[in-house]
Amino acid sequence: MNAMIAAGLPALPLPAPVRAIWRRLQPGRCQLVLLACGWLLPGCTPYQPLPINPQEASQTFVSRSLDDPGLRRFLAAQKCARGPWGVDRLAVAAAFFQGEVAVARAEAAAAAAGIETAGQSPNPVFSFAPGYNTSSHGISPWILAPALDLTLETAGKKGLRLAAARAQAEAAQLRVAAAAWAVRAKVRAAMLELHAAQENAALLGAEIALHEAAISHLQTLVKAGESPGFELTQERLGLSRTKLALHDAEKMAAVSRAQLAARIGVPDAAVAAVTLDFSDFTALAAVPGAGLRRRALSHRADLLAALADYAAAEAELRLEVAKQYPDVHFSPGYEFDQDDNKWSLGIGVELPVFHQNRGQIAEALAKRNTVGAKFEACQQAVFGQIEIALAGYQAATAKAATAKALAEQAALATVATEQLVKVGELAPLELTRRRIEASAARLSQFEATIQAQQIAGELEAAVQVPLAK
Repeated sequence: MNAMIAAGLPALPLPAPVRAIWRRLQPGRCQLVLLACGWLLPGCTPYQPLPINPQEASQTFVSRSLDDPGLRRFLAAQKCARGPWGVDRLAVAAAFFQGEVAVARAEAAAAAAGIETAGQSPNPVFSFAPGYNTSSHGISPWILAPALDLTLETAGKKGLRLAAARAQAEAAQLRVAAAAWAVRAKVRAAMLELHAAQENAALLGAEIALHEAAISHLQTLVKAGESPGFELTQERLGLSRTKLALHDAEKMAAVSRAQLAARIGVPDAAVAAVTLDFSDFTALAAVPGAGLRRRALSHRADLLAALADYAAAEAELRLEVAKQYPDVHFSPGYEFDQDDNKWSLGIGVELPVFHQNRGQIAEALAKRNTVGAKFEACQQAVFGQIEIALAGYQAATAKAATAKALAEQAALATVATEQLVKVGELAPLELTRRRIEASAARLSQFEATIQAQQIAGELEAAVQVPLAK
């Protein structure tokens, strides 16, 4: 093969006319063609297959844990490598594992790759049209005519493409933040449900012990004829209801733990292996003022993404307007005709005879109007979401405050009854009943607090800012 190339002939079998043309080329031209091919081919990007194996993907999910090395690096990058597994740290873990955020990241990477595509200039087009002169006598009948077509873009089209691509990439990146916030809201809700179920189970367990103590007192009184059997029956019914409620709370705790794991994107065993911190739910945040609402309307990731979409639509409209001005094509050519070297330079432009890109401009204008309407609709929806959550949180915090006051009154009544029992003015059964009432008041207070925390989570998701405790 090397000998054939050195002789000026291609290594592969070629038709006789082409071989004749090749022989007519000077050795310097042959080397130039080979050098060009050797320079262009290594620049090609090879295809790299990446098949998906469902079995491996399933095994990868099962083996996930909150001690994953990749997660540790991600936590360190987010400056929460250490600390308890509270809402914020678990939300960062969810942003690492959860498929919703992974899809948003992949879309952001695809949009970022579009910037490189938008910045590319048109490649030159090489053409080669050999000819054969049948009337030639004594001189080679072959005619060689290589040519190039170079495109010069006008009206700043490349810059407008880049502006649209950058705006689209920015919108996609902002949607990653919006997806992370959506995942955080789900993680917080699941963690709150788990905390509520566990605390509710503990309160119900204590109340069951009080019901059993009351039943024991009543059984003694009924045997002595000092109390009717109706009171004993009512107390037993109360005990049965409390036991059933305890079963529901235990079931809810198990389900909530599984939901928390699913919303993080790990198996249930990964959550069970760590100690969860529920301190975020021990106190209610103050009701935010109007400043937070204004901040949300100007800083929410999905609203900023909608604004970036509008910027992209604006750039696309300007690009379609710019396409009214045709690009210029330069076509330098060379012709080897019967030992004569002939050079040429052609210039071409598209003639806007049948249309001036009006249809594309109308489509881009309609798209910009649609994107603008979507932004306004999104802004209105966000405003309504904030207003609803804020009104609900104000009412829920007021209810929680009332429930707290009632629980404190029940606790004081219990202390007073305990003093009366000590001096013998009341029977021990009355103290047990007061304690049951105080336990019911604590349950009501806890339920009101959980309701307020649920709405607090909705408010945080609406403003995309954690509420200050």
